[in-house]
Amino acid sequence: MTQILVPLDGSPLAEQVLPCAIALSQGLGSELVLFGAVSLPCDTEVILDRAGVKPDALLEELKAEADEHLREVVRQLHERGVTARRVLQCGPAAEAIVAYAEQMEVRQIVIATHGYNGPNRWTHGSVAERVVQAASVPVLLIRVKETEFGDPRQPMCCRRILVPLDGSFRSERVLPVVVPIAKALDSELVLFQVPICYVSGWMMGEGFLPVQGVLATAEQDAQVYLGEVAARLQQEGVRTSTVTAIGAVADSIVRYAEENRMDLIAMSTHGRTGLRRWALGSVADRVLRAGRVPLLLVRAA
Repeated sequence: MTQILVPLDGSPLAEQVLPCAIALSQGLGSELVLFGAVSLPCDTEVILDRAGVKPDALLEELKAEADEHLREVVRQLHERGVTARRVLQCGPAAEAIVAYAEQMEVRQIVIATHGYNGPNRWTHGSVAERVVQAASVPVLLIRVKETEFGDPRQPMCCRRILVPLDGSFRSERVLPVVVPIAKALDSELVLFQVPICYVSGWMMGEGFLPVQGVLATAEQDAQVYLGEVAARLQQEGVRTSTVTAIGAVADSIVRYAEENRMDLIAMSTHGRTGLRRWALGSVADRVLRAGRVPLLLVRAA
């Protein structure tokens, strides 16, 4: 059975991802794996050593607390008929999450990001960011809020999924991942494209004034392309619609998703290795930083 990995840190904020994870696990027939990682920062170990406190003893205490929390969440999920189990490992959280996902049959990672405003909406160096940078499996990022209430054990409803495509094979790498989700959750896929024209070296789709006739042709080409992709998906039994918009690509994606109450955005990212695995400044990166809608990122190899 495939696994959906849900990193938890013991906080109610992290558990806000559970409704989405539960819906995916039930719809896709995947096992829910609640994952915890425990470690002591290097500077903490030095301080403890100087104070005569054994780091191993403190680490064991932290492991016991984390295991008890995961055990309780699993118990509550079992009471609701959700297939789930817990995994606890020692080590830095991001590295442990990625290593487990690479070694086991993990279908995707569902992880929380903090809901900041302005330039701090996405925290550089956070666990979620490091997971996105390094993981090869799809990562679903859900922005959590301090003021969010409700039962985190109830599955969410996912009616409409926005799928930005740019006409390339790379952007379509998201489809094999999102189509099974749409079928399992009976969701409609909204295929979305911002027509981009290159005239005298200027990218018209990124906020520059369009040249008469050129943008109209690009928009028509986009509609034809999206229509062809939609026709293929409809033959597979997926409810599909198409939309084009004019403007800066990332801003247009975020604006349409929020104004039309999309439940999820699913898109591909650049397939890179090493330090360049995640293209900072890319469209996906800007959607992640600016948007509030859950974002499923699929690495395009």
